[in-house]
Amino acid sequence: MKPNYSLKKLKELSKRYARAQQVPLHKGRDTVAMALGFPHWNEVTKAHRSGWNPTQTELTSIEILLIDLLPGDEAGPPEHGSYIEASIFEEDMQRGTLDGHEYQLSVSLGDVHMYGTGWHLHVPEAPNNAPRLEIAKQIEHEAPVYEAQFQQQALQIALKRAEQVRAGIASDWPRRSTKPDKDGLVRHPISGVQSDRWCCMHCNSSMTGKQIAKSLWHCPSCDASPLDIHENAWWLEEGDSGAKPITDKDTQGRPEMVVDIADTRLKLQLDAEKITLLMRSALVEDATNASERLGALFADINVHEDNDVWITFDEDLWPEHKEPVSALAVAALLGITVEQEICLRELPFAWPGLGEHTSSTVEYTEMMLKAYASQRVDRPIE
Repeated sequence: MKPNYSLKKLKELSKRYARAQQVPLHKGRDTVAMALGFPHWNEVTKAHRSGWNPTQTELTSIEILLIDLLPGDEAGPPEHGSYIEASIFEEDMQRGTLDGHEYQLSVSLGDVHMYGTGWHLHVPEAPNNAPRLEIAKQIEHEAPVYEAQFQQQALQIALKRAEQVRAGIASDWPRRSTKPDKDGLVRHPISGVQSDRWCCMHCNSSMTGKQIAKSLWHCPSCDASPLDIHENAWWLEEGDSGAKPITDKDTQGRPEMVVDIADTRLKLQLDAEKITLLMRSALVEDATNASERLGALFADINVHEDNDVWITFDEDLWPEHKEPVSALAVAALLGITVEQEICLRELPFAWPGLGEHTSSTVEYTEMMLKAYASQRVDRPIE
């Protein structure tokens, strides 16, 4: 090992710690120094010049600072964009137990989701957006998360994961994207544009570089993503009121958790589209040959305001006395009535009776094409 390798390693770790925590580099290095037993970083460099080198155990203890802070294996060698590219559609699912109850923890598009039996806790990526806990009403008094203490314990687990996500993103972004300079200048993490004033295209708010960096480039007013943040309000036209400045109180961090108790069971909301789909499927099931199947697909199905159904068949495709048994059975299950009528309509194909001789659409198509071909004017006379 080279004599200065250990110090370079410490500098790299302290740099990544500072970026992840969004603090000045000197504070990150002082944190590393104190973890090694020194009062500040200058004492580390003095000791190194005198021949001191951290042991492998001490280096490992510093890496643990990052391992606890960053998600996955981000404490390893840095690579620009590695966290963002690997975690935008993260599929990693963590499992654990809380007071003897199992839960699952996952990240999707920067949002943290924590699931247990009868509950779901969602922590948005935007740091000014409130966590939301949904408890299934049908088991609310049986679910352990109904208790306030359990809620807070679950929230702390989810918030810790959210902090890891935030730190992982910050460690990949340019330093100036999360740390304004003395003039408040920050760099957009996507476009690379630098400015001390920014505007939200979603809600027409304006904010300082310090404010937008603090909220991880999400609008403090409406939580819009970094894609909606621009250096000027170019979308406003002459005569429009300018972007509204955001106050510092709007960037104070996450609000209190919101608890929703709701009946999460899926409910069938019948409408004309759903009823038509079910009825047509049943008509196709009632068809016994290619002609009747075309009739089922070609039939007009009208749903009235009270959800009762009127079906109009074509007499050349659907036999006049054929009852749509499956369709009537579906209607009975849905509690609706069905009226039927037969009429003549302009058909899409000639010779509809051809389909009565086969149940195969391929065979019917072949017969139909031969019939059309036999009508060509250039066909030789035999």
